[in-house]
Amino acid sequence: MIFYAWAGLAVQSVLVAGVIAFVLVGAAYQRSVIAELEQQGQAVQVTTTLEENFLDAQRAAEGYQATGQARFLRAYQIEQDQVEAELGLVRRLASAGVLSVVTVQARTARAAFVAYDQAEAAQAGSGTEARLYDRAAKISVAFRNQNDRLRRLLVQYGDVLTSRGERILGVGLGPASAVLAVGLMVPVIALAVGLRWVSGPLHAATTAVRERALGDTQARAVPSGPADVRDLALSINFLADENDRVQEAERERARLLAEVRQAAIRIREHLRGEAVIREAVTAIHEYLDVDFVWVGMVSGERLTLADGDPGTWGQVTDIVGYFRPDSVGWMRDVYRHRSSYRVQDLRASQAEEIPAEIKRILHSQGATSLLLTPFGAGQELLGCLTLLRTGLGHVWTQPEIEAVESLAGDIGRALEHARLYEREHRLVAELKALDRAKASFLASASHDLRTPLTSIIGYVELLSDDEAGPVRPAQARMLDGVDRNARRLKTMVEDMLTTSRIELGAFTARLHPLDLAGLVPAAADVIRPSVAKGGLTFEVSCPDHEVLVDGDPEQLDRLLVNLLSNAVKYTPKGGSVAVTLDSAGDSAVLTVADTGIGIPEQDQGSLSNRFFRASNAVETAIPGSGLGLSIVRAIVTNHHGDLSFESVQDRGTTVTVRIPLHGGAQAAGPNGHPA
Repeated sequence: MIFYAWAGLAVQSVLVAGVIAFVLVGAAYQRSVIAELEQQGQAVQVTTTLEENFLDAQRAAEGYQATGQARFLRAYQIEQDQVEAELGLVRRLASAGVLSVVTVQARTARAAFVAYDQAEAAQAGSGTEARLYDRAAKISVAFRNQNDRLRRLLVQYGDVLTSRGERILGVGLGPASAVLAVGLMVPVIALAVGLRWVSGPLHAATTAVRERALGDTQARAVPSGPADVRDLALSINFLADENDRVQEAERERARLLAEVRQAAIRIREHLRGEAVIREAVTAIHEYLDVDFVWVGMVSGERLTLADGDPGTWGQVTDIVGYFRPDSVGWMRDVYRHRSSYRVQDLRASQAEEIPAEIKRILHSQGATSLLLTPFGAGQELLGCLTLLRTGLGHVWTQPEIEAVESLAGDIGRALEHARLYEREHRLVAELKALDRAKASFLASASHDLRTPLTSIIGYVELLSDDEAGPVRPAQARMLDGVDRNARRLKTMVEDMLTTSRIELGAFTARLHPLDLAGLVPAAADVIRPSVAKGGLTFEVSCPDHEVLVDGDPEQLDRLLVNLLSNAVKYTPKGGSVAVTLDSAGDSAVLTVADTGIGIPEQDQGSLSNRFFRASNAVETAIPGSGLGLSIVRAIVTNHHGDLSFESVQDRGTTVTVRIPLHGGAQAAGPNGHPA
């Protein structure tokens, strides 16, 4: 189409150039005629001025003859010079046909001026002067006649030039118009024909494009018309085919990625490395067209076989043995770039970098293409997937490679998770074994310590009762210190034994109905000596009626003693300790409050942890094992109760224990009815 456009443009250019040349030649000739006409017109005007100046010179000469005044002589000379100048101008403007007349006229003018000059030089009033003036007058008449003739000739020649120019203009307009008309019509006709030739195929091509835009993927343009339009239609069809191919690839990529996501979910469900590898191999066979799958794991700087297709294990073992020593480093480099190594044709030149022994084994399996994708966790290489195909021309597509690489990433994360789980499982097992050994040791040691402590306490009591003879006051004070510390040590041993029983799951309660109001005074009596020694105020508040709960009396007594002991121990001299028993709803409520050192807010969440002690207690060097509250928590749990703390540092602590009432009933009043 461009060729035809250039050809039409060339023809039009030639025609337009001819018209332009013709017009330019005619215009040039017309300009020359017009210029010559202008010259002739100027010459006519000059002849008029020439005659006037000549007459002025003649009158000035006659005035000088009549008056003899010098001003007429000066005017005559000026007019004479003007006439000479105008004669020269006429000679330049006049055409060649009238130059002879101009020459004759110039001689006549000079002859007249010579006669006037001679008359002026002659003696005034003499006959010579009169004859010379007469002669000059006659010559002046001849000059005027010649000037009239010259003017007529110039006008006639101007008329000739005008008629010639009109004739040439009339002759040139016709051909120029014809050529111009042809030059204008040819492009119009060519454009009409070209548009009809081009518009049909272009319309068909645009229709095909619109149909594809509206969703008709089968729409195609029919190549026709000029070569350019045919190329356009072919290009549209090529783009349509390429777009279909890209969309198909995107659909395939989306399908594979969706399947890989499903496989990743299944892979992450396993917490063992072997199960992760088996699930990955199953997923690859399920979602990809693969003939053989091998999975290698990195162990040190070697690659070992982890899993693969049955029947090929021996061959794979041989392949592993043929790997070069630097193969793991090469795989690390591939893994570092998060890419894959693929060979689309194992018989092509690309496969030359594979060792011959490995290629031999691959060929023995019928493999034609190879895909090797490493996987790992973070920067650590864990292993690689090796996928083989046996069909000729069955190459690896980019969506398939991306799907395998995505699956490899999931395998690496799952293996890292499994490895962490297995490591944590081993650590937990070791810690549990160590904890059991510790608890067993504590139980055994506590049991072994109880016997000699019981014996020591018994003998101290015998000595204190004068069973072995009188005891002096100094000895009695010593025996009291031995008894107090032995009982303290026994309490610590009991706490350690109880803690070991809790850890071993042997600390259980034998629950039966009992009156909690009867246990509180007994526990208060146990703690009163410590209260008196510490200089504290001690208040006990219990209801007059029974508060029945399902409980173990030994454990509840220990709970009361532990809580009261802590309150007394952490309350400075002059403070107060109060124990209150009441019922609220279907629970018995036991409250132990003190005005002691309190518990820092940051420590309150760890109070029930074994061996934990508040930071202010440690700073003030108050002795303790940190086991009392953990035992209290265990006792409350055995009784299906609830334990809570309210404490402000340096202002005291309130411990509240809630235990369900027996049968869920409210406590009875003094008359036996519910309160």
